[in-house]
Amino acid sequence: MRSFPFLPSPPFPARLPPALPPPPAAVAAALLLAVGCGGAPDSERDPFGAAAWRVEGPELRIGSLDDPGYIFGSVAAMAMGPQGRLYSLHRSEEAVRRWNADGTPAGSIGRGGEGPGEFTRPSDIGFFGDSLWVWDDWVYRLSYFDLDGAFLGSLSPRIELGTGGTGSPPRPDRPLRDGSFVGVAPMGSEEIAKGALTEIPYVRMNAEGQPSTPIWTRPVEMHDALAIASGPYTLFLSQPFGDDHLVLTTGTGILVANRRVRTGEGAAAVRVTRIGLDGDTVFSATAPYEPEPLGAARVDSVVAGLASQLERAFDGEGVREPEIRAALFRPDHLPAVKALVEAADGAIWLERFDPVVNEAGAALTEWWVLDAAGAPLGRAWTPAGLDVRLIGDDELWGVESDEMDVQYIVRYRLVRDGDEE
Repeated sequence: MRSFPFLPSPPFPARLPPALPPPPAAVAAALLLAVGCGGAPDSERDPFGAAAWRVEGPELRIGSLDDPGYIFGSVAAMAMGPQGRLYSLHRSEEAVRRWNADGTPAGSIGRGGEGPGEFTRPSDIGFFGDSLWVWDDWVYRLSYFDLDGAFLGSLSPRIELGTGGTGSPPRPDRPLRDGSFVGVAPMGSEEIAKGALTEIPYVRMNAEGQPSTPIWTRPVEMHDALAIASGPYTLFLSQPFGDDHLVLTTGTGILVANRRVRTGEGAAAVRVTRIGLDGDTVFSATAPYEPEPLGAARVDSVVAGLASQLERAFDGEGVREPEIRAALFRPDHLPAVKALVEAADGAIWLERFDPVVNEAGAALTEWWVLDAAGAPLGRAWTPAGLDVRLIGDDELWGVESDEMDVQYIVRYRLVRDGDEE
Protein backbone atom coordinates (compact mmCIF):
# COMPACT_ATOMS: atom_id res chain seq x y z
CA MET A 1 0.00 0.00 0.00
CA ARG A 2 1.26 3.44 -0.86
CA SER A 3 0.71 6.83 0.73
CA PHE A 4 0.94 9.98 -1.36
CA PRO A 5 1.04 13.59 -0.28
CA PHE A 6 -2.25 15.14 0.78
CA LEU A 7 -4.27 15.69 -2.37
CA PRO A 8 -7.35 17.83 -1.82
CA SER A 9 -10.46 16.53 -3.52
CA PRO A 10 -11.19 19.27 -6.05
CA PRO A 11 -14.81 19.79 -7.02
CA PHE A 12 -13.62 21.53 -10.19
CA PRO A 13 -11.51 20.68 -12.11
CA ALA A 14 -9.91 17.29 -11.57
CA ARG A 15 -6.36 17.29 -10.22
CA LEU A 16 -3.79 18.27 -12.84
CA PRO A 17 -0.32 17.42 -11.50
CA PRO A 18 2.31 19.78 -12.90
CA ALA A 19 5.24 18.23 -14.73
CA LEU A 20 8.43 18.74 -12.78
CA PRO A 21 11.72 19.45 -14.56
CA PRO A 22 14.71 17.13 -14.19
CA PRO A 23 16.51 17.28 -10.83
CA PRO A 24 19.10 20.04 -10.38
CA ALA A 25 22.50 19.12 -11.73
CA ALA A 26 24.00 19.56 -8.29
CA VAL A 27 21.79 16.83 -6.86
CA ALA A 28 22.57 14.39 -9.65
CA ALA A 29 26.29 15.11 -9.46
CA ALA A 30 26.41 14.69 -5.69
CA LEU A 31 24.95 11.17 -5.86
CA LEU A 32 26.40 10.10 -9.22
CA LEU A 33 29.24 8.07 -7.75
CA ALA A 34 27.07 6.43 -5.09
CA VAL A 35 24.44 5.36 -7.60
CA GLY A 36 26.86 4.20 -10.24
CA CYS A 37 28.93 2.10 -7.85
CA GLY A 38 26.08 0.81 -5.72
CA GLY A 39 27.77 2.28 -2.66
CA ALA A 40 26.78 4.97 -0.20
CA PRO A 41 28.29 7.76 1.87
CA ASP A 42 29.86 7.27 5.30
CA SER A 43 27.25 5.51 7.45
CA GLU A 44 28.22 7.59 10.49
CA ARG A 45 26.81 10.64 8.71
CA ASP A 46 24.30 8.72 6.65
CA PRO A 47 22.05 6.21 8.49
CA PHE A 48 21.02 4.62 5.18
CA GLY A 49 24.54 3.94 3.92
CA ALA A 50 24.85 0.40 5.28
CA ALA A 51 23.31 -1.53 2.37
CA ALA A 52 21.58 -1.03 -0.94
CA TRP A 53 18.83 -2.69 -2.95
CA ARG A 54 18.37 -2.48 -6.69
CA VAL A 55 15.86 -3.92 -9.11
CA GLU A 56 16.41 -6.07 -12.19
CA GLY A 57 13.93 -6.38 -15.00
CA PRO A 58 11.13 -5.96 -15.49
CA GLU A 59 10.72 -9.73 -15.33
CA LEU A 60 7.02 -9.44 -16.13
CA ARG A 61 5.00 -6.79 -17.96
CA ILE A 62 1.19 -6.95 -18.09
CA GLY A 63 -0.82 -4.75 -20.44
CA SER A 64 -1.46 -4.10 -24.11
CA LEU A 65 -2.60 -1.51 -26.61
CA ASP A 66 -4.61 -3.91 -28.75
CA ASP A 67 -5.16 -7.27 -26.98
CA PRO A 68 -8.58 -7.12 -25.26
CA GLY A 69 -7.49 -9.61 -22.62
CA TYR A 70 -4.72 -7.32 -21.44
CA ILE A 71 -6.24 -3.85 -21.88
CA PHE A 72 -7.25 -2.24 -18.59
CA GLY A 73 -7.97 1.15 -17.06
CA SER A 74 -5.87 3.01 -14.53
CA VAL A 75 -4.72 0.85 -11.61
CA ALA A 76 -6.19 2.17 -8.35
CA ALA A 77 -4.78 -0.53 -6.05
CA MET A 78 -3.01 -3.89 -6.09
CA ALA A 79 -2.86 -6.86 -3.70
CA MET A 80 -1.06 -10.20 -3.72
CA GLY A 81 -3.30 -13.18 -3.09
CA PRO A 82 -2.37 -16.15 -0.90
CA GLN A 83 -1.97 -18.40 -3.97
CA GLY A 84 0.53 -16.13 -5.71
CA ARG A 85 -2.04 -14.44 -7.95
CA LEU A 86 -1.97 -10.69 -8.36
CA TYR A 87 -5.21 -8.72 -7.97
CA SER A 88 -5.55 -5.25 -9.48
CA LEU A 89 -8.39 -2.79 -8.92
CA HIS A 90 -9.60 -0.58 -11.79
CA ARG A 91 -12.08 2.12 -10.78
CA SER A 92 -13.10 3.04 -14.32
CA GLU A 93 -14.03 -0.59 -14.97
CA GLU A 94 -15.61 -1.01 -11.52
CA ALA A 95 -13.92 -4.39 -11.31
CA VAL A 96 -10.96 -6.32 -9.89
CA ARG A 97 -8.76 -8.24 -12.31
CA ARG A 98 -6.83 -11.41 -11.41
CA TRP A 99 -3.48 -12.32 -12.92
CA ASN A 100 -1.65 -15.65 -12.78
CA ALA A 101 1.99 -15.79 -11.72
CA ASP A 102 3.05 -15.80 -15.39
CA GLY A 103 1.00 -12.65 -16.10
CA THR A 104 -1.86 -14.31 -17.95
CA PRO A 105 -5.44 -13.20 -17.17
CA ALA A 106 -7.32 -15.25 -14.58
CA GLY A 107 -10.70 -13.54 -14.78
CA SER A 108 -12.28 -10.55 -13.10
CA ILE A 109 -14.36 -9.94 -9.99
CA GLY A 110 -17.34 -7.63 -9.66
CA ARG A 111 -18.99 -5.16 -12.00
CA GLY A 112 -20.66 -1.77 -11.91
CA GLY A 113 -23.92 -1.54 -10.01
CA GLU A 114 -25.48 -1.29 -6.58
CA GLY A 115 -26.38 -4.93 -6.03
CA PRO A 116 -24.54 -7.65 -4.07
CA GLY A 117 -20.98 -8.05 -5.34
CA GLU A 118 -21.22 -4.91 -7.49
CA PHE A 119 -19.26 -1.65 -7.19
CA THR A 120 -20.01 2.03 -7.60
CA ARG A 121 -16.57 3.56 -7.03
CA PRO A 122 -14.19 0.99 -5.52
CA SER A 123 -11.02 2.51 -4.08
CA ASP A 124 -9.00 -0.18 -2.29
CA ILE A 125 -8.49 -3.93 -2.00
CA GLY A 126 -6.71 -6.37 0.31
CA PHE A 127 -6.88 -9.81 1.91
CA PHE A 128 -8.05 -11.13 5.24
CA GLY A 129 -6.80 -14.71 5.08
CA ASP A 130 -8.34 -16.29 1.97
CA SER A 131 -10.97 -13.58 1.55
CA LEU A 132 -10.54 -10.65 -0.81
CA TRP A 133 -12.05 -7.41 0.45
CA VAL A 134 -13.01 -4.49 -1.77
CA TRP A 135 -13.79 -1.08 -0.30
CA ASP A 136 -16.26 1.09 -2.20
CA ASP A 137 -15.79 4.64 -0.92
CA TRP A 138 -18.76 6.06 -2.85
CA VAL A 139 -21.34 4.03 -0.96
CA TYR A 140 -19.13 3.08 2.03
CA ARG A 141 -19.54 -0.64 1.48
CA LEU A 142 -17.08 -3.43 2.16
CA SER A 143 -17.54 -6.52 -0.05
CA TYR A 144 -15.93 -9.93 0.46
CA PHE A 145 -15.07 -12.55 -2.19
CA ASP A 146 -13.40 -15.96 -2.15
CA LEU A 147 -10.31 -16.73 -4.23
CA ASP A 148 -12.46 -17.80 -7.17
CA GLY A 149 -14.35 -14.51 -7.15
CA ALA A 150 -17.58 -15.74 -5.57
CA PHE A 151 -19.36 -13.07 -3.53
CA LEU A 152 -19.36 -13.89 0.21
CA GLY A 153 -21.14 -10.92 1.73
CA SER A 154 -20.82 -7.25 2.53
CA LEU A 155 -20.70 -4.77 5.38
CA SER A 156 -22.11 -1.24 5.22
CA PRO A 157 -21.23 0.92 8.23
CA ARG A 158 -23.44 3.86 9.06
CA ILE A 159 -22.12 7.22 7.86
CA GLU A 160 -22.48 10.54 9.66
CA LEU A 161 -22.19 13.15 6.91
CA GLY A 162 -22.28 16.22 9.12
CA THR A 163 -22.29 19.64 7.54
CA GLY A 164 -18.92 19.40 5.78
CA GLY A 165 -15.72 21.24 6.56
CA THR A 166 -14.61 21.94 10.13
CA GLY A 167 -16.03 19.56 12.69
CA SER A 168 -17.34 16.94 10.28
CA PRO A 169 -17.37 13.49 11.91
CA PRO A 170 -14.93 10.78 10.80
CA ARG A 171 -15.93 8.34 8.08
CA PRO A 172 -14.67 4.77 7.51
CA ASP A 173 -11.47 4.73 5.47
CA ARG A 174 -9.65 1.40 5.99
CA PRO A 175 -11.28 -1.94 6.93
CA LEU A 176 -9.70 -4.06 9.67
CA ARG A 177 -9.71 -7.81 10.05
CA ASP A 178 -12.14 -7.86 12.99
CA GLY A 179 -14.81 -5.92 11.07
CA SER A 180 -13.95 -2.52 12.50
CA PHE A 181 -12.46 0.38 10.55
CA VAL A 182 -9.91 3.15 10.72
CA GLY A 183 -11.88 6.32 10.15
CA VAL A 184 -10.81 9.81 9.15
CA ALA A 185 -12.67 13.11 9.00
CA PRO A 186 -13.13 14.74 5.56
CA MET A 187 -10.22 16.93 4.47
CA GLY A 188 -11.98 19.99 3.09
CA SER A 189 -9.70 21.80 0.65
CA GLU A 190 -11.44 25.15 1.01
CA GLU A 191 -11.42 25.01 4.82
CA ILE A 192 -7.71 24.12 4.84
CA ALA A 193 -6.81 26.93 2.43
CA LYS A 194 -8.73 29.45 4.55
CA GLY A 195 -7.17 28.26 7.79
CA ALA A 196 -10.54 27.15 9.18
CA LEU A 197 -9.45 23.50 9.34
CA THR A 198 -6.20 22.94 11.25
CA GLU A 199 -6.42 19.30 12.34
CA ILE A 200 -7.98 16.08 11.09
CA PRO A 201 -8.82 13.27 13.53
CA TYR A 202 -8.17 9.60 12.84
CA VAL A 203 -10.21 7.17 14.94
CA ARG A 204 -11.07 3.52 15.24
CA MET A 205 -14.70 2.80 14.32
CA ASN A 206 -16.79 -0.27 15.03
CA ALA A 207 -18.60 -2.29 12.37
CA GLU A 208 -21.63 0.01 12.64
CA GLY A 209 -19.51 3.07 11.88
CA GLN A 210 -19.47 4.51 15.40
CA PRO A 211 -16.15 6.01 16.62
CA SER A 212 -14.71 4.01 19.51
CA THR A 213 -11.04 4.97 20.03
CA PRO A 214 -9.07 8.09 19.03
CA ILE A 215 -5.88 7.14 17.19
CA TRP A 216 -4.16 10.33 16.06
CA THR A 217 -4.82 13.91 15.05
CA ARG A 218 -3.24 15.10 11.83
CA PRO A 219 -2.16 18.76 11.78
CA VAL A 220 -2.71 20.67 8.55
CA GLU A 221 -1.65 24.15 7.49
CA MET A 222 -3.10 26.64 5.03
CA HIS A 223 -0.39 26.01 2.44
CA ASP A 224 -1.28 22.28 2.30
CA ALA A 225 -3.94 23.18 -0.28
CA LEU A 226 -3.15 25.02 -3.51
CA ALA A 227 -6.16 27.33 -3.94
CA ILE A 228 -6.17 29.37 -7.16
CA ALA A 229 -8.93 31.88 -7.93
CA SER A 230 -10.12 31.72 -11.54
CA GLY A 231 -13.10 33.90 -12.33
CA PRO A 232 -16.13 32.62 -10.43
CA TYR A 233 -14.30 29.43 -9.44
CA THR A 234 -11.55 28.49 -7.03
CA LEU A 235 -9.37 25.60 -8.15
CA PHE A 236 -7.99 23.28 -5.49
CA LEU A 237 -4.92 21.26 -6.46
CA SER A 238 -1.91 19.66 -4.80
CA GLN A 239 1.09 21.80 -3.93
CA PRO A 240 4.06 20.87 -6.20
CA PHE A 241 6.45 21.52 -3.30
CA GLY A 242 4.07 20.51 -0.53
CA ASP A 243 5.48 19.30 2.77
CA ASP A 244 2.30 17.97 4.37
CA HIS A 245 2.40 14.77 6.42
CA LEU A 246 2.46 11.47 4.56
CA VAL A 247 -0.07 9.15 6.21
CA LEU A 248 -0.62 5.44 5.54
CA THR A 249 -3.38 3.47 7.25
CA THR A 250 -2.53 -0.20 7.71
CA GLY A 251 -4.07 -3.25 9.30
CA THR A 252 -2.28 -2.51 12.57
CA GLY A 253 -2.54 1.27 12.79
CA ILE A 254 -1.12 4.35 11.10
CA LEU A 255 2.30 5.21 9.66
CA VAL A 256 3.14 8.91 9.59
CA ALA A 257 6.08 10.65 7.94
CA ASN A 258 6.45 14.25 9.14
CA ARG A 259 8.35 15.88 6.29
CA ARG A 260 7.78 19.54 7.08
CA VAL A 261 10.66 21.52 5.65
CA ARG A 262 13.11 23.16 8.02
CA THR A 263 12.19 26.73 8.82
CA GLY A 264 14.75 27.58 11.51
CA GLU A 265 17.87 26.33 13.22
CA GLY A 266 18.82 22.73 13.78
CA ALA A 267 19.39 19.67 11.64
CA ALA A 268 16.85 18.77 8.97
CA ALA A 269 15.14 15.40 9.49
CA VAL A 270 12.09 13.39 8.54
CA ARG A 271 10.32 11.84 11.52
CA VAL A 272 8.60 8.48 10.96
CA THR A 273 6.07 7.35 13.54
CA ARG A 274 4.05 4.16 13.84
CA ILE A 275 0.84 4.53 15.86
CA GLY A 276 -1.18 1.53 17.00
CA LEU A 277 -4.94 1.16 16.72
CA ASP A 278 -5.25 2.09 20.41
CA GLY A 279 -3.52 5.43 19.77
CA ASP A 280 -0.24 4.47 21.46
CA THR A 281 3.04 5.30 19.70
CA VAL A 282 4.83 2.09 18.73
CA PHE A 283 7.99 3.93 17.70
CA SER A 284 9.16 7.29 16.44
CA ALA A 285 12.43 7.59 14.52
CA THR A 286 14.18 10.37 12.63
CA ALA A 287 16.04 10.30 9.32
CA PRO A 288 18.45 13.24 8.99
CA TYR A 289 19.26 14.68 5.57
CA GLU A 290 21.00 17.58 3.88
CA PRO A 291 18.36 20.06 2.65
CA GLU A 292 18.32 20.93 -1.05
CA PRO A 293 17.51 24.59 -1.77
CA LEU A 294 14.50 25.34 -3.93
CA GLY A 295 15.80 27.58 -6.69
CA ALA A 296 13.90 30.31 -8.52
CA ALA A 297 14.36 28.56 -11.88
CA ARG A 298 12.62 25.45 -10.53
CA VAL A 299 9.68 27.53 -9.31
CA ASP A 300 9.43 29.36 -12.66
CA SER A 301 9.38 26.08 -14.54
CA VAL A 302 6.60 24.61 -12.39
CA VAL A 303 4.49 27.78 -12.60
CA ALA A 304 4.80 27.84 -16.41
CA GLY A 305 4.02 24.14 -16.68
CA LEU A 306 0.95 24.37 -14.47
CA ALA A 307 -0.33 27.42 -16.37
CA SER A 308 0.05 25.55 -19.65
CA GLN A 309 -1.83 22.50 -18.34
CA LEU A 310 -4.67 24.62 -17.01
CA GLU A 311 -4.88 26.51 -20.30
CA ARG A 312 -5.29 23.24 -22.19
CA ALA A 313 -7.84 21.99 -19.66
CA PHE A 314 -9.94 25.13 -20.06
CA ASP A 315 -9.59 25.45 -23.85
CA GLY A 316 -7.40 28.53 -23.73
CA GLU A 317 -9.09 30.13 -20.73
CA GLY A 318 -6.49 29.05 -18.22
CA VAL A 319 -5.20 30.70 -15.06
CA ARG A 320 -2.48 33.30 -15.47
CA GLU A 321 0.99 32.71 -14.07
CA PRO A 322 0.83 35.55 -11.50
CA GLU A 323 -2.24 33.96 -9.91
CA ILE A 324 -0.51 30.58 -9.71
CA ARG A 325 2.68 32.09 -8.34
CA ALA A 326 0.78 33.97 -5.64
CA ALA A 327 -0.90 30.76 -4.44
CA LEU A 328 2.15 28.48 -4.70
CA PHE A 329 3.88 27.27 -1.54
CA ARG A 330 7.57 28.09 -1.99
CA PRO A 331 9.69 26.82 0.90
CA ASP A 332 13.38 27.66 1.09
CA HIS A 333 14.20 23.97 0.68
CA LEU A 334 12.61 21.00 -1.04
CA PRO A 335 10.86 18.36 1.07
CA ALA A 336 13.04 15.31 1.62
CA VAL A 337 10.50 12.65 0.61
CA LYS A 338 7.30 12.46 -1.43
CA ALA A 339 5.74 9.02 -0.83
CA LEU A 340 5.55 6.23 1.74
CA VAL A 341 5.16 2.49 1.11
CA GLU A 342 4.99 -0.38 3.60
CA ALA A 343 6.55 -3.65 2.42
CA ALA A 344 4.99 -7.05 3.04
CA ASP A 345 7.39 -7.66 5.95
CA GLY A 346 6.52 -4.32 7.57
CA ALA A 347 9.62 -2.49 6.34
CA ILE A 348 9.06 1.19 5.57
CA TRP A 349 10.17 2.66 2.25
CA LEU A 350 10.41 6.45 1.88
CA GLU A 351 10.67 7.79 -1.66
CA ARG A 352 13.01 10.76 -2.03
CA PHE A 353 11.54 13.91 -3.56
CA ASP A 354 13.79 14.14 -6.63
CA PRO A 355 15.25 11.43 -8.89
CA VAL A 356 18.98 11.16 -9.51
CA VAL A 357 21.01 10.17 -12.58
CA ASN A 358 23.54 7.34 -12.65
CA GLU A 359 26.73 7.06 -14.69
CA ALA A 360 24.82 5.52 -17.59
CA GLY A 361 22.47 8.51 -17.73
CA ALA A 362 19.45 6.66 -16.36
CA ALA A 363 17.09 8.50 -14.00
CA LEU A 364 16.61 6.58 -10.75
CA THR A 365 14.39 7.01 -7.73
CA GLU A 366 16.16 6.82 -4.38
CA TRP A 367 14.43 5.25 -1.37
CA TRP A 368 15.27 5.23 2.32
CA VAL A 369 14.44 1.84 3.86
CA LEU A 370 13.68 1.30 7.55
CA ASP A 371 12.77 -1.97 9.25
CA ALA A 372 9.37 -2.54 10.86
CA ALA A 373 10.66 -1.02 14.12
CA GLY A 374 11.99 2.14 12.45
CA ALA A 375 15.70 1.27 12.36
CA PRO A 376 17.52 2.28 9.13
CA LEU A 377 18.32 -0.65 6.83
CA GLY A 378 19.78 1.01 3.74
CA ARG A 379 18.93 2.49 0.36
CA ALA A 380 17.04 1.22 -2.64
CA TRP A 381 17.05 2.34 -6.27
CA THR A 382 14.18 1.94 -8.74
CA PRO A 383 13.52 3.32 -12.24
CA ALA A 384 12.28 6.91 -11.99
CA GLY A 385 9.12 6.14 -13.97
CA LEU A 386 8.04 3.24 -11.76
CA ASP A 387 5.07 3.79 -9.44
CA VAL A 388 5.85 1.26 -6.69
CA ARG A 389 2.77 -0.48 -5.26
CA LEU A 390 3.85 -3.78 -3.63
CA ILE A 391 7.20 -4.79 -2.11
CA GLY A 392 7.91 -8.43 -1.27
CA ASP A 393 11.02 -10.25 -0.07
CA ASP A 394 12.57 -10.60 -3.50
CA GLU A 395 10.16 -8.88 -5.89
CA LEU A 396 8.63 -5.48 -6.40
CA TRP A 397 5.38 -4.70 -8.23
CA GLY A 398 4.38 -1.39 -9.68
CA VAL A 399 2.86 0.53 -12.57
CA GLU A 400 4.66 2.12 -15.51
CA SER A 401 3.23 4.28 -18.29
CA ASP A 402 4.37 4.56 -21.90
CA GLU A 403 4.58 7.72 -24.01
CA MET A 404 0.82 7.48 -24.66
CA ASP A 405 0.07 7.27 -20.91
CA VAL A 406 -1.02 3.64 -21.25
CA GLN A 407 -0.41 1.87 -17.94
CA TYR A 408 1.36 -1.47 -17.55
CA ILE A 409 1.67 -3.63 -14.45
CA VAL A 410 5.29 -4.70 -13.99
CA ARG A 411 7.25 -6.99 -11.72
CA TYR A 412 10.93 -6.44 -10.95
CA ARG A 413 13.37 -8.65 -9.14
CA LEU A 414 14.55 -7.05 -5.91
CA VAL A 415 18.24 -7.65 -5.21
CA ARG A 416 20.17 -6.57 -2.14
CA ASP A 417 23.90 -5.97 -2.29
CA GLY A 418 25.67 -9.23 -1.49
CA ASP A 419 22.83 -11.45 -2.72
CA GLU A 420 23.87 -14.14 -5.16
CA GLU A 421 22.99 -13.41 -8.78
